[in-house]
Amino acid sequence: MKKTLLSGLNAFIFDLDGTLIDSMPVWDKIYAAPFIKYDIDMPRDYILTVNHMGLDECVRYTLSNTPLTCGADELKGIWAAASLDEYALNIPLKEGAEELLISLKERGIKIALATASPYELFVPCLKRLNVYSLFDLFVSTDDVSHGKDDPEIYLEAAKKLGFPPENCAVAEDSHIGIVSAKTAGFFTIGVFDSASEKYAGFVKENSDLFVQSLKEVTALL
Repeated sequence: MKKTLLSGLNAFIFDLDGTLIDSMPVWDKIYAAPFIKYDIDMPRDYILTVNHMGLDECVRYTLSNTPLTCGADELKGIWAAASLDEYALNIPLKEGAEELLISLKERGIKIALATASPYELFVPCLKRLNVYSLFDLFVSTDDVSHGKDDPEIYLEAAKKLGFPPENCAVAEDSHIGIVSAKTAGFFTIGVFDSASEKYAGFVKENSDLFVQSLKEVTALL
């Protein structure tokens, strides 16, 4: 069998937002919703700071580091109302995502999702997009103790898949996620996303492979 850059990998662990689905512009609107409701300026770089966090961590950060004074339950409710319909009805896959997932499945390579989005968002979305059944397991930051600034979520996915980090690829658009996975010994695939273009150079520098489109990953299998 021909050796490629991806030879020896037994599993792929994918981020969701900005990596497999084109959702980051939607999250700009979701995170902005409470600030718009209360006519408060959203802090600069707020979205880039919180988009790797689990829901509860994001709530704590927001209420401690922004002028918002609403309660935690109200904040969650505002975000939930803004996000449920978008995930269930509108958000598309990114270019090459379905083809890559199918190609990995056909090769017997295990596939996991490691996401900061809660189950009530990503499950209906993946089912609508007809790729839910291609995954072997799902891990949300709500299932672990830390956000993606810590490699816990990737290590948990690898453990459940039954492979050490060095035999797993982590695909991420986030600079925080890429660095976290890299420090834990994973093969890192940086995926360009226009919403985080500001950090594209940093992601590229800290990735074992950097791609503009997931089609490039399929071509390397």
